[in-house]
Amino acid sequence: MKKRVSLISFLFMMTVGVFAQSAIVPVGGDAQSNGGSVSYTVGQVAVQTSSDGTIFVAEGVQQPYEIMTVGVDDYPQIVLNAVVYPNPTENTAQLQLNGFEIPSGGFRAILYDGNGKMLQSLNVTDDITPFKIGQYATGTYYLELRDSKRLLKTFKVLRR
Repeated sequence: MKKRVSLISFLFMMTVGVFAQSAIVPVGGDAQSNGGSVSYTVGQVAVQTSSDGTIFVAEGVQQPYEIMTVGVDDYPQIVLNAVVYPNPTENTAQLQLNGFEIPSGGFRAILYDGNGKMLQSLNVTDDITPFKIGQYATGTYYLELRDSKRLLKTFKVLRR
């Protein structure tokens, strides 16, 4: 009798566990068609239309998150306190170096778009260096600060 109760309890738990899959996802939704529906998480839904007009929805491709760190401190011996403001900006932003001695040749600041195309190059010879970004489209840009030998810091600049 104990074996039978244990077996029934085990089978009951297994059937309940089959339907207990869940996840906490930051992005997702439900897609529906005439043939049914599907729930999806971060990714894209694959939709196919047949010749008779029937729409099929499948899970599609899952896209992983890509987490990118900008301004990794590859040279911890260099102490550089620099900021770009206002950020986001509409027209002009400023690169400000705080408490850092600028070498006689200065620094070079290079502005890139999101595709890595160089848009402008600036000579940084003062503590505050303004630069114009208003002539470019709304989006994300990257400002690299370099000395004569290496990359010192990268800033993400938002143009609104």
